[in-house]
Amino acid sequence: MVAQTNRNQFIFGGQLLAQALYAAVQTVSDKLPHALHASFEFPASAIRPLVYQVREGHDGRSLSRRRIMACQSGHTVLWADASFSAAGDGFRHQSGWRSQPPVPDSLPALAAVAARYGTQVSEHGRGRLTTYPQLEIRPIEVREHLLLQPGNPASRIWMRARGDMPAGPTGWAAVLTYLSDYLLINAALIPHVSEMPNEHLFVASLNHAMWFHVPADPSRWLLYETESNWAGQGRALIHGRFYSEAGQLVASVVQEAMIRIRKNSGQRS
Repeated sequence: MVAQTNRNQFIFGGQLLAQALYAAVQTVSDKLPHALHASFEFPASAIRPLVYQVREGHDGRSLSRRRIMACQSGHTVLWADASFSAAGDGFRHQSGWRSQPPVPDSLPALAAVAARYGTQVSEHGRGRLTTYPQLEIRPIEVREHLLLQPGNPASRIWMRARGDMPAGPTGWAAVLTYLSDYLLINAALIPHVSEMPNEHLFVASLNHAMWFHVPADPSRWLLYETESNWAGQGRALIHGRFYSEAGQLVASVVQEAMIRIRKNSGQRS
């Protein structure tokens, strides 16, 4: 995959997470990933090679564990622990989506959203007008998504992967991991739109955890519901849930992120 970079020209965190998990799944043949816990340690350059090292852990009948380190130019840029499990029977329940969402095809594509709102969006919000070529999104609450108006610390977008991708449940899990880091921070920013300066904030993912409940094809539409129940001291905690179009909960996400206003910034005019 071509390196996907953020505005600072560092590799998108979701790509690092996905590649780390995909490296680990190559070492486990009889189980599916069910959890990933990762910490971002150092920014990754898009012009230098990355090396993923997988260390084998426990291998039991029902569970396996792997430790993954992503290294670049002598730095550890990310470490992750991945857990794998065999299928088993047990009790079943799930949380449903917050409210019935509109179907994806009833919502405008991102190009149409950009054409309508592009001149109104703040400097920091402009990154919401386009996305990576491997990703298609349809925001539900458009003005909140673009950081044009404040709202509750929550966000809902339909999203799906495009183009060639690994096949089967293990490959799907890696792609879903890639999707999970996309604009997760938005839920923590939406309540503070009126306080934001008209410039880029300093935001960075600090750590990321994900649980895979059932296999889901990421080339099909998935609803990504996110909410932030706390922000303070330059950090925010965000929770995310992926649902299929039928309303099945397929994965859960938690991330801690850094959010800081740059020094000497002017306020929004």
